[in-house]
Amino acid sequence: MLLPFLLSSGDVLKIYVLHWNDAHGHLGYNEAFWLDRDFPPTLANARALAYLVRQYRERAKEEGALVLVMDAADYFQGDPLGELTKGKLYMQVMNYIGVDVGAVGNHDFDFGRDILDSLAKWANFPLVSANLVDTAGNPPSFARPYVVIDTMGVRILVFGLITHWLRGMVPPQNMPDLDVKWEYSFVKEFVPKVRAKEKPDIVIALTHTGFRHDKRDADSVKGIDLIVGGHSHTGIVPPYFSRLNSTAIVQAYSHLANLGVVEILYDRKNRVILNITGRIITLTDERVPSDPYIDSLLTVWEAKVDSIYGVVIAHAIGDFSRGGFTESSMGNLVTDAMKWYTESVLGEKDHPVVAIYNAAGIRDNFKTGPITRKDVYNAFPFPNTLMYGKVKGRDLVKILGVGYNGHHAIFVVSGIKLEYDNSRLVRETVKVVVRDTVTLDSIGVKTYVLPLAKVRILEVNGKPFHPDSTYTIATNDYLMKGGGEYVVFRTARDVKDTGKRISYIVEEYLKYVEKVKPRVEGRIKKTKLRL
Repeated sequence: MLLPFLLSSGDVLKIYVLHWNDAHGHLGYNEAFWLDRDFPPTLANARALAYLVRQYRERAKEEGALVLVMDAADYFQGDPLGELTKGKLYMQVMNYIGVDVGAVGNHDFDFGRDILDSLAKWANFPLVSANLVDTAGNPPSFARPYVVIDTMGVRILVFGLITHWLRGMVPPQNMPDLDVKWEYSFVKEFVPKVRAKEKPDIVIALTHTGFRHDKRDADSVKGIDLIVGGHSHTGIVPPYFSRLNSTAIVQAYSHLANLGVVEILYDRKNRVILNITGRIITLTDERVPSDPYIDSLLTVWEAKVDSIYGVVIAHAIGDFSRGGFTESSMGNLVTDAMKWYTESVLGEKDHPVVAIYNAAGIRDNFKTGPITRKDVYNAFPFPNTLMYGKVKGRDLVKILGVGYNGHHAIFVVSGIKLEYDNSRLVRETVKVVVRDTVTLDSIGVKTYVLPLAKVRILEVNGKPFHPDSTYTIATNDYLMKGGGEYVVFRTARDVKDTGKRISYIVEEYLKYVEKVKPRVEGRIKKTKLRL
């Protein structure tokens, strides 16, 4: 507890750090379904955010306090309102609000490197990412390692971090000239050096690594006072403090549904932080008024979105659900759509077709009733396209072995039934084709050793599976071209990219069937296997 005379002392500066993360383009109205499933309150999102930030600035003037506004990235991709202008509208809103510093997130790469350069140009604030460098070891064109804010008798350094798993999350063609330094070892070296060089009073890490990794970073090095995080969509109230280094960590869920508020009390005379507290404010329209300018701006754009995405394309007879580690009705739907498109529209029937999709790529559910184009977009917002190619059965087993090794959400499938066991992984050598990222032509072969779950394929399209048979796999370009363990997909040959987004494939399938029922059929079963 701080003494009252400290709070009133002119040497004590209050610093408000206002923050949010993983907006994913959700500028407009949304529903707080987690508060009440049947009658969810309306979230005003950017309308309320702009109003509340202005209120804090007015309060800070009266108190003689400082306000810093931070956005922990994944800016615009994930909602039609954010995506319609490829992030330009999002940055227009953030410029009006007055963001001081922004991070760089993995989904900010989804539309290619050029879009990131555009985001940096549109933003009236710097983007920071210290462990993201080009192949020469220099900062990328769109981001700085850190910024220093020197004002009101305090010197604050803000540096950025991005997840070191970036290469496994971003298609290689979207970051051809970039490298990511391993964050744990990076902060151990970076923080002492930058503190010695810049001599800051306060160090803030603006990260897009996820809460679990933020905790490890906080424990890795002394000298980080506050981590403002993103990526894992976590709500952290009150702030989490590292037991080793007393670093505070905060994060404010996602989708602009909340404003995170950190209050730092800093003793300017003795150059020491006295206290750090934090809270999260949910931006419901009944609680927070709307900013008039943002309201008028978004009303125009929402009308454009509704005219494009409000069309009803099918009806759901029952509620659909998704799951990261189990078979799900949404997973079965998307893979059924991919299999149907590959067979019926593209005419690929020479070999049995197996559709594979990463469960983590499904971002929403369908409710009973009409399914609109926006519903499809919300469920499959990423700009990934349908790709297909041929694999031998033995390579299909290895592909699936990566899908169930427990390192990420599972693969959902169509056209196949299987059992898997990831209680003890096996390491297998996999030879993959190295392809030109544009032409997809083979330019060599490379060998990897990958940790795989044990997989037994029970049947393919109702018929026995044979390891020497040839199968057609239909998947998305994120997996087919993927980095990390997903490199196993490069065992495929005769690979083709349809150029059609997964959301388009699902929409065409829904138009074809008109009515869909949620189904979970035992396509995937976790068990104990001896192979």
